[in-house]
Amino acid sequence: MFKITADPERNRLTIILAGHLAEAERREAALAVLAGVAKLQPGFTVINDITGLHATDREGLKELARMQNALKLKGARRMVRVVKIPLSRIQFERTSLDSHTQVETVASLADAERLLDAPPSRLPSHA
Repeated sequence: MFKITADPERNRLTIILAGHLAEAERREAALAVLAGVAKLQPGFTVINDITGLHATDREGLKELARMQNALKLKGARRMVRVVKIPLSRIQFERTSLDSHTQVETVASLADAERLLDAPPSRLPSHA
């Protein structure tokens, strides 16, 4: 199961993945992600909720890495992942490292939204 939501007002893409995604469903999800990105401006943010996603096979990992790279190439500024299942977390962390993508991890969708809605932290000024 997957749900992809593009919010042009917040310039945010929300990706929810759950269950065991077969190859055809992964392809369908990837196309939905690209369609969602087309509605956003460069500099968009991404929430990737995988709290209900089960571990995937080698082809699934390759597809995840391709999607992370595509999001970067399309202009994603910041990505936050919501994780609960340990093996899924490990697999996604590995694909992030392989694609040199920095992804913040939180425990809930509400935490992810709060993190991205907060104003950017300011560095202390030096006198």
